[in-house]
Amino acid sequence: MHFLQKHLVQGVKFALCGGIGATIDLSTLTFFVEVAGIPPQIAFIPSTFLAVLFVFLANKHFTFRNRERGYTVQALKFALVYGIAIVLNIGLSNVLLFLGVHYFFSKFLAIGAIAIWNYA
Repeated sequence: MHFLQKHLVQGVKFALCGGIGATIDLSTLTFFVEVAGIPPQIAFIPSTFLAVLFVFLANKHFTFRNRERGYTVQALKFALVYGIAIVLNIGLSNVLLFLGVHYFFSKFLAIGAIAIWNYA
């Protein structure tokens, strides 16, 4: 039971970090477009990377309680695993935007699609 409980708690923490990451992505995207005047096609990039940075650090420290100080190797492993997801997220956001979907909903749909792809 302890094994199951530990992984259930980690799963909830992982989902929470992902949800906060999505909120960071969408809110910084909105700021970049509406306040800073950056075109959505460009703003998709920094908003995604800010969210990914948060998710990496939150999962390292909060979800998995990893206390290793060596960030470089861990960040490279994370980038290898999530690199394709990051490219797909930004790419899908741009495709949806090109098809006429509002930039916010383009990003929202891309986040959802990539979350499902990552989980599968």
